[in-house]
Amino acid sequence: MSVHLLQTATSVLLKDPTASLSDVARAAGVGRTTLHNRFPTRAALVRAVASDALDLIYSVARQVDFDADGALEDLVTRLVALGPRVEFLLRFPGLERDEELAARIREMDRPVLDLITRLQGTTLRRDLPAWWILQTLYAGLFNAWEAISDGRLAPLDAPRFVLTTVFEGVAGAGATDRA
Repeated sequence: MSVHLLQTATSVLLKDPTASLSDVARAAGVGRTTLHNRFPTRAALVRAVASDALDLIYSVARQVDFDADGALEDLVTRLVALGPRVEFLLRFPGLERDEELAARIREMDRPVLDLITRLQGTTLRRDLPAWWILQTLYAGLFNAWEAISDGRLAPLDAPRFVLTTVFEGVAGAGATDRA
């Protein structure tokens, strides 16, 4: 029940960040008391959803060989598959004020930033800071998840869209360097 509950809470809270515990319980098909026994406050539920998303990311990241060719492609493909559970981290307001969650997010970013730094000058631009490329990657993932949710993008196409944007940008063929 716990995985279903967290998945449902994720969906409900992404659609309405002000949703109550009653709203989540109703959507999950459980009684409010049942939900309340597991998560005594809305803040506890939000924290549990964010922690679960971080656990999922860590699980996926451990499967990626960050030293291998194609590591970024592998990571993006795996992250797209996590969908809204990870979108919650990027989109839900106030998570950055939780010191433990913020520290875990910074820790999560470290191997990806190291990978981006290693790729700069070969497959990624060197003239942009690694943190900027990381944020662009996250923005691409966010856009992909939103487009999948809206039915505009097939989940199997999403990694290609994200990676094309990160590696090539959106300039037209033959476009001149304007920066």
